[in-house]
Amino acid sequence: MTPDELQHVFHVEHHSRVPEYHLVQLTHHLSRRHIATSHSTNSHNATSSKIPHEKNFKEKAPSPPSLLNDEMFVKVKEYIKDVDIIGDLNNTVSVRFGDNSSVSDSEGVLSDKVHAVEDQDLDVHKIDLEAFGRQLKLVLKRQEGLFKKDGLKVWRALKNESQPHGVDYEEMATEDEDLGDLYQDEENGAALLIRRHPKHGKLMVEGSIGHDLVIRPIPDSMTAAVQDDEMFMDPSSMADMVSIDTGLPILKRKREEQQRLQRALNGAHHVIIKRDPAQIDHLSDYAFMEPDHLGKRFRKKRSTETHTRRKREAPYVIYPEILVIVDYDGYRLHGGDNVQIKRYFVSFWNGVDLRYKLLKGPRIRISIAGIIISRGRDATPYLERNRVGRDAIDSAAALTDMGKYLFRERRLPVYDIAVAITKLDMCRRQYPNEACNRGTAGFAYVGGACVVNKRLEKVNSVAIIEDTGGFSGIIVAAHEVGHLLGAVHDGSPPPTYLGGPGAEKCQWKDGFIMSDLRHTEKGFRWSPCSVQSFHHFLK
Repeated sequence: MTPDELQHVFHVEHHSRVPEYHLVQLTHHLSRRHIATSHSTNSHNATSSKIPHEKNFKEKAPSPPSLLNDEMFVKVKEYIKDVDIIGDLNNTVSVRFGDNSSVSDSEGVLSDKVHAVEDQDLDVHKIDLEAFGRQLKLVLKRQEGLFKKDGLKVWRALKNESQPHGVDYEEMATEDEDLGDLYQDEENGAALLIRRHPKHGKLMVEGSIGHDLVIRPIPDSMTAAVQDDEMFMDPSSMADMVSIDTGLPILKRKREEQQRLQRALNGAHHVIIKRDPAQIDHLSDYAFMEPDHLGKRFRKKRSTETHTRRKREAPYVIYPEILVIVDYDGYRLHGGDNVQIKRYFVSFWNGVDLRYKLLKGPRIRISIAGIIISRGRDATPYLERNRVGRDAIDSAAALTDMGKYLFRERRLPVYDIAVAITKLDMCRRQYPNEACNRGTAGFAYVGGACVVNKRLEKVNSVAIIEDTGGFSGIIVAAHEVGHLLGAVHDGSPPPTYLGGPGAEKCQWKDGFIMSDLRHTEKGFRWSPCSVQSFHHFLK
């Protein structure tokens, strides 16, 4: 693998740092059908932005090959097991796969603009995979609301001495390439971004699964071409067959339509990466706010109409809007590719949202207010001024500077919480001039969400988290947002300015999210004390 490929797939700079991984091919379960009846004209027309739901499609993969040698991939034969037919005994049933008018045959591939017709389970996507001795059957539900319907707003931050604070913010035009669609599986803890490859139409999956697995597609430069005759097994003709359940005729599909469908189903190779718990278990830290912290909270920020509507809901829902600030080291970590940066952090915050979605009350759903991509170290002066050595920052000093910087900055979008994400190590000094102790992965103010201290001219709704790629910072981000929403560490009393139940009744050693960020099954969930603290803060 080239250095660029190492960086793209594993987010590391050398082969010696490649984590444990398996190569897999995904089994997609497809059910795409069009039902035309003589009594109804009702049908579901899917647009190109929809990811096909798949059913009864299987492929047998060989033993996982290695990415680090020349013989990486083994061609795999695939087949369609059967076709689902649904209907009414009094109606005519037809099955149609694809639309010939929207398929380009010039390169023998499926166009990404194919209009597929799907059933009412459009928003459920099923994927099976096997890695590290585990068989996972993911039932993924499509998610909406992580960012606004008019698109994800992204700005680039550049050094410019003529601009306020020496930083210029430029809103970036929407990229032509589609970011993909977000899916979650609560039972398996999967938060995935699924899209189609723009050239050959294969499904590409990226995101986190459970507490220790990451899935990413293999780059085009590393995938072996699969010939059509090795990719497709033609099932027997169904011209004269009828459905056992309904007695209705099953229409024969043309071979060329089958081939186009098969190319769409031909899952791209993916890599499953397993995190090393010894490298990712870190401590979080937090700071208490000054006594005169008064500020508005979520329920006071919403319009009267919105508040009235939510009062009728049980339980109520809040949507903290997160301004995501990616520092220059994070920009370089993702190869300076703006589209990939957006995909990564959309999938990242989808993972954070999943942790909050597990709360049954209060209901909290993450929303991205925008993403700022730093194109130089001076684009985040509050981090740069607090560097410790070459690769670390003083987290407490940087958080204070960040709050003061954002108080003066008027060019950014409206947000509830601002989170700076860095690849740099974070450290903490207990006293001035003493050594800065590393091991901190995140830092935030307890109860700081939506709080502004006008006397000190500082925004308290800020956090800094460390993410070194591979979605390592998802738990950290959920933890720090938890601090901002009023939760303290399990086993700790509440700050006097917040009051409330605190978390002394919950033990630190139990390992929930508001403890020591351990990547375990329990580290995926919230303790009863955290839930009570959220209720107190948001009431």
